[in-house]
Amino acid sequence: MSSIPPAVSAALSVQQQSTAAKINVAVMAKQLDAQRQAGDAINQILESTVQASKQIAAGHLDVKA
Repeated sequence: MSSIPPAVSAALSVQQQSTAAKINVAVMAKQLDAQRQAGDAINQILESTVQASKQIAAGHLDVKA
C-alpha cells in the first residue's frame, strides 16, 4: 500500500494528465507547422512548374531565376 493519501495521489494524477495533454498539443502544433511548410513548398514548386510551362509554350525558358 502506498503512503500517499488517495486525495494527493488523485491530484498528482490529474496534474500528470494535464501535463501530458499540454505536451500532446505542443507536438501536434509542431506537426501542423511542418505540414504547412511542406504544403507551401509544394505550392512554390507547382507555381514554378506553371511558369516554366508557360515560358516553354511561348518558345523560351528563363533559367536565370
